[in-house]
Amino acid sequence: MKQLQTIQQVHKMFDTAGSSPLLVTCNDLNDWVCKYDKHPNYLFNELVAAEFGKLWGINIPETSLITVNKQHIPFEKYKTLQPNFFDKQCFGSSHLKNTKDLDLTVIPLFKDKNFRNKITDKSGFLRIALFDMWLANEDRNYNNNNLLLHYAKDNSLSFYAIDHVAIFNSSFLNYGIQSLTEDDSILNTELAKLLFAHDRKLGETVDKLVENFYLYTKECEAKLDNIFALVPNSWAVDAVNIKAKMKRYLFPDAWKNQCEDNFRALIHSLILT
Repeated sequence: MKQLQTIQQVHKMFDTAGSSPLLVTCNDLNDWVCKYDKHPNYLFNELVAAEFGKLWGINIPETSLITVNKQHIPFEKYKTLQPNFFDKQCFGSSHLKNTKDLDLTVIPLFKDKNFRNKITDKSGFLRIALFDMWLANEDRNYNNNNLLLHYAKDNSLSFYAIDHVAIFNSSFLNYGIQSLTEDDSILNTELAKLLFAHDRKLGETVDKLVENFYLYTKECEAKLDNIFALVPNSWAVDAVNIKAKMKRYLFPDAWKNQCEDNFRALIHSLILT
């Protein structure tokens, strides 16, 4: 993972209800969306979810670790920021060009079949929904898609998943892991219906995703040590403890079977009926 540092003053703060990340330019001369140590474990959650997502074949912006020079932060402008937020390395996501937040203003575009046909991997939406169920991500739903719509040069469209601070039921596995409700899933959205309600091959797509789900999770478990090796010492993560929790709750067949059943049930109740 890239190790970067800022080279000029912060460009802006994104106005979000949660992390309120910063837009910064780093010494690779690229712009990055920078999340800082606002809450314990947020950065770890972002890193782990990004690495797992890559193994799942989910589109996730390139990631990095960023050292933010405090002289580049106008604390007088951003009153909610504190200098100690930047004592540790921050988590960076590449600031993608030609993207739009998938919010309520964009959803009506998907009513046009020609627009939907521009999506290169429509099943990627379902893959993200299943990924969220496995990681118990409570913060991607009808109120907050946490998805970007990317426009490629050939005019094709693809989904990018962002913002994973709320995985593990927002509790860092301190209370085990619980299935998402329908209100916590992007399957319970108008977009899901627009994409799949009339898809005659939906059953085949779901079966293939579920088959791959068990392969994806096995690969994530196999790469767990490599992923933990990316975590900076400055984050002070109790690696032994959290790794044990992840093995106890994420990887047993009972949990994966529960995720599969929930995934199939929500597709049936929310999209097909």
